[in-house]
Amino acid sequence: MKRLSLGIAVLCLALAARAADTPEPPPEAWRDVDPNNFVLIDTKYGEVAVELAPQFAPKHAERLRALIRAHFYDGLSFYRVVDGFVAQGGIGEGTASTKDHPKEAAGLAQWPPLKAEFGRPIGNDVTFTPLGNADLFAPEVGHVNGFPVGRDPKTQTMWMIHCPATFAFARDNDPDTASTEFYIVIGEAPRRLDRNLSAFGRVIDGMQYLQKLERGDPKVENGVIQDVGKRDPIVRMRLASDLPAKERPHFQVMRTESASFAKEKELRKNPAPEFYVHTPPPVLDICAMPVPVRIASDRH
Repeated sequence: MKRLSLGIAVLCLALAARAADTPEPPPEAWRDVDPNNFVLIDTKYGEVAVELAPQFAPKHAERLRALIRAHFYDGLSFYRVVDGFVAQGGIGEGTASTKDHPKEAAGLAQWPPLKAEFGRPIGNDVTFTPLGNADLFAPEVGHVNGFPVGRDPKTQTMWMIHCPATFAFARDNDPDTASTEFYIVIGEAPRRLDRNLSAFGRVIDGMQYLQKLERGDPKVENGVIQDVGKRDPIVRMRLASDLPAKERPHFQVMRTESASFAKEKELRKNPAPEFYVHTPPPVLDICAMPVPVRIASDRH
């Protein structure tokens, strides 16, 4: 075990050294996160930043903005948290009655179920940057504006992939039943969820706070935390666009169509050639290629 840990440490140091030798990406390699697509989730551990991708599920993104502006989530909880899988938040499951849970009553009345948005047509309004190698679950995989995406040229459709940090809406068995409940992938979600749930965002900062959430037992009601008192609260959720400009966090995401991102992919394919005895094949898993994010030095 010690040798394995030492080997991993050496690999990480080698990767860091190579990254340090790589020239700093130029300013044009970065884009600003749109404040209207920038969600801030306050937990008792810290703030989680989520960038939305409304181009993949516009009605779900619109619903989320409306829920946040109605302060719907403030004071609710992460009630289903499965280690290595997802953290789900909202009203909760197994509630007694709408009389006892006014937010549930409001949800039923004001937030009717949405039609599923599992994917979208391939179009000229987005730029797809191929990963560069085959995938087990999709004919093609790559990135659109920083989000991991699968696509099928035969059906002319594309969809967001369930990688760690993906933000999506939960639903019942009927595909058109998503309403208010959301989840965030905190581990390795099965890729079979792709095209079966409406995914439309990813965490760009604060995953470490989600990893601190109280876990449920996956064998008991699929991980719903039975002791309500142990559920971690959603302190509040806000849109950056609703904050005064000087108070908005200013994040930037590397443009996935840029030469800088192409270099990042090459570095990931063979991060430490001097370390390996048996050089692994130069292929990438789409979920092992997170898009770089940085906090800009200035603030809007």
